Amino acid sequence: MNNANDVLVHEKFEFSVPYNFDQDNPEFNIFKKFSSENYHNSIVKKYQNVNIATNSVVFSYFNIIRETCISELSHKKYQTGYKFFLKYIFPQINFSPNKRFILITDEWSTNYYHWHLIALHRLLVLKQNNLIQDSILILPKRYQKLKFISQSLEKFGIKKNQILYLRRKSHIKVKELFFPLTYQNNPVAFWEIKKILLSNISTEVNLGDKIYISREGSQLRFIENETDFVTLVEKYGFKKVLMEQYSYEDQISICNNAKYIIGPHGAGFTNVLFMKKGGFLLELASKPDEFKLITDYYKLACFTGINYLYQECEARGKIPDFHEGSLFVDLNKLEKNLQLMLKNYV
Repeated sequence: MNNANDVLVHEKFEFSVPYNFDQDNPEFNIFKKFSSENYHNSIVKKYQNVNIATNSVVFSYFNIIRETCISELSHKKYQTGYKFFLKYIFPQINFSPNKRFILITDEWSTNYYHWHLIALHRLLVLKQNNLIQDSILILPKRYQKLKFISQSLEKFGIKKNQILYLRRKSHIKVKELFFPLTYQNNPVAFWEIKKILLSNISTEVNLGDKIYISREGSQLRFIENETDFVTLVEKYGFKKVLMEQYSYEDQISICNNAKYIIGPHGAGFTNVLFMKKGGFLLELASKPDEFKLITDYYKLACFTGINYLYQECEARGKIPDFHEGSLFVDLNKLEKNLQLMLKNYV
């Protein structure tokens, strides 16, 4: 099903460089590559007589639908091997042919970032095409444990009786399935998602306008010298926050009330989506490589009108790389960035 939205290029977005950008500092080289980017409207595909696996991959007989795989590599792995198909020989669920099914997830959608900016983007497209009402949404059973998923779905108008959870290693055969093909970075869509998720907030939690999102307790990308780090940021009025200690709606409220957010690269930065335009985000990360670029939250900040700052840190830990390692923060450099961001809030 290709809608009237089938225009390839919708608009070009011009990125601004980080607020603390230094042309001569090599740690900012990664941001020189992103001057502008085309973003596209979405296409809703209609598949008939297909199977949906519990990892959200769609297949028909021995043909894997490429668009439902997270990458070409993943598609090739499933298509050329036999293990995928053996796993889903049975059990199988069959439904009345009159039922209409929708799919928004992929193999990474339990990640807080991917859920908000990819899965909910697909749901938004379905909503805009009037395909939510009277449809059944297919989700893997493990999604039941994630409250932010059920609560965000409710805001989009998905009722509990519209969700079908697939247990592990099961699959469902359906006559009609709608799946949106969305471009990952679409600022127009992000603003609409933000508007929906900020509507009817049932709680008001304000921890101040300066928030430090800590990864204390995490095994990845936590700050090694956090005690000294916290002492410094508290001097500038920042409050340390462990997001996992708050409900989903509390997190939305906390970040909507924050003017300044700082912290290590991680899923908690997805909450920049809820900040008011004109705020500041300082991201701390070790040097990325060409396969693990540090641009997700930079782009999200640009798309939503947030001033972005970046500080490269020393990687430590057993595997001292961008994803696996911990961080050692240069406090002198941090203080200069704090001073820069705090005196320029509009």
